[in-house]
Amino acid sequence: MLAATVHMMRGTPYIYQGEEIGMLNAHFNDISKYRDVESLNYYQILLKDGKTKEEALKTLSECSRDNSRTPMQWSDEENAGFSSVTPWISVPDHYKQTNVKKELEDKDSIYYFYKKLIDLRKESDFRRNHCFEKEDLDILAYKRVYKEECLIVLNNMMEKEKEVEIEEWVAYHKLLENYDAEKIVENKIILRPFETLVLEK
Repeated sequence: MLAATVHMMRGTPYIYQGEEIGMLNAHFNDISKYRDVESLNYYQILLKDGKTKEEALKTLSECSRDNSRTPMQWSDEENAGFSSVTPWISVPDHYKQTNVKKELEDKDSIYYFYKKLIDLRKESDFRRNHCFEKEDLDILAYKRVYKEECLIVLNNMMEKEKEVEIEEWVAYHKLLENYDAEKIVENKIILRPFETLVLEK
């Protein structure tokens, strides 16, 4: 959903290493696995402030710069297929579930969703953004308009269902979504948790 939100907007989107396969933060369970000096210092500060080791590690799992420095997870082989020797920073434990090899084998994967987003950006020439859902701040909804073409992007930013009025959108056709099919009740689209829906007219 976040990928669609960014890629369907104006401007140049950036894809950071591993984002396109759904790589997660490292969630290291031992401070010795961190390399970032700032993280190591912050860990000591947290301990001095009365945090437990577990609480301090949880904080680092959310904000350490080392989360973006772990090796690319190419496969479920040793060191995630990144190297035949031990890398400078550890490979996170989840590499066997999240790696390029698995993503390429699954046509419904995050990787292929990113490919669709990139193709859409190349094919479209939309120039203007117009946010139109202002009553419900849990929904980020906007239009992209160019000449006679119009793109509608609906994003549910919450972990619960949200309703959006359909109005004239029946004239639109679906370009992209991250659920199997849209959920429509009467004249409303029910956006499921973190659902994105891209429509075009």
